[in-house]
Amino acid sequence: MVDAIAPGFLVAVPQLEDPNFKQSVVLLLQQGKDGALGIVVNRETSLLLKDLCRDHEIDYAGDPEKRVRQGGPVQPEQGLVVLGEEHADPEARRVARGLQVSASTGTLTRLCNLTRGRFQCYSGYAGWGPGQLEREISEGSWIVAPVDPILILDHPPEEMWVKTLRDNGIDPAAIVPGSDQEA
Repeated sequence: MVDAIAPGFLVAVPQLEDPNFKQSVVLLLQQGKDGALGIVVNRETSLLLKDLCRDHEIDYAGDPEKRVRQGGPVQPEQGLVVLGEEHADPEARRVARGLQVSASTGTLTRLCNLTRGRFQCYSGYAGWGPGQLEREISEGSWIVAPVDPILILDHPPEEMWVKTLRDNGIDPAAIVPGSDQEA
């Protein structure tokens, strides 16, 4: 049994071919006997945040090129915001040092009214049934790493996978698949 790792990062090994998780970095928010829940933090969508805000009648004052990110394949209509702790938001919950998360439209509205802010918006999330994530980790599909708020809030998504591996002393080219064969 894998020890509890939430909050933490799950980093997909290069051999993980599932298109939902290939070369992904997941912020694992919850893990327990009922399953696990996380957000893929390094996938951008084509949707601009300013357009999402316009569609929901939310004023937007931030970067006009900021994109909504795809948090995972489950409930893509569900929005989540990951924000830095410098944003004191009553509807956000702390998930790790330097990092909060909220599903509140109020949080999104407050952040989008700022000309500058350290936050990312996600549509959907990733979920695992009871024991599923622990099995995938033991089979070698994921590398467990500590959460890095700076990576989520300040780095381009296309750099996150390699950077997370390298920051944890792993060369992506040197990873070999695990074996799930029984002796």
